[in-house]
Amino acid sequence: MKAKYLLPLALAAVAANGAFAQSPAPQFGIHAAMEVTLPSGASDIYKSGAGLTLGAYYRLPFAKRFYFEPGLLFNYTAMSSKDLVTFDDQYFYEGAANLYGIRIPLTVGYNFDVSDIVSLHFSTGPWINVNISAQQKLLPNFSAPETVPDRTINLFNYGWKRVDALWGISLGATFADNYYVGITTGVAFTPLASFGNRDKKIRIHRNTVAISLGYRF
Repeated sequence: MKAKYLLPLALAAVAANGAFAQSPAPQFGIHAAMEVTLPSGASDIYKSGAGLTLGAYYRLPFAKRFYFEPGLLFNYTAMSSKDLVTFDDQYFYEGAANLYGIRIPLTVGYNFDVSDIVSLHFSTGPWINVNISAQQKLLPNFSAPETVPDRTINLFNYGWKRVDALWGISLGATFADNYYVGITTGVAFTPLASFGNRDKKIRIHRNTVAISLGYRF
């Protein structure tokens, strides 16, 4: 190899090595969050409800301050039904629609230090919800011609989706390299449920706000 190529190659190798050396090491973290679900598109049936998420993230830095952070979370969502909303001629909605599933966030973030012990993080990206169970209790309409018993329905049989997606935005802080607190919002871009007829088509979207606590290893 000609000598004139050696110096540029050596400089490129040193620069690349320095860039990787400046990138923080990957981190594993566990998070727990109290989440409020704000359904849109079904204001005459459901109102907001409380839920939670619990699981793990893996932060993969790809530059000095940027990172990719996939996660795997257990998610519980409850959307409270309004009083005496008709399900059909024989039943009313009762209690809350209860959903259990797995959430897979795939976010990209930016991290910067505020002090020697505090760093701030901003991240955004899609969340995929894989819904495992969705159930709703029904209350009999006692004014109906025929008396019927209480029942619980599988909402997947009534237009609710096995998979829905949100766009997540998160702002958080890490203290002493390990302790994390953050606020997160998710804005739905696919429906959680779609049902009804041409005269009254209902599309429910799941939007969320959550406060998170975590620990990074």
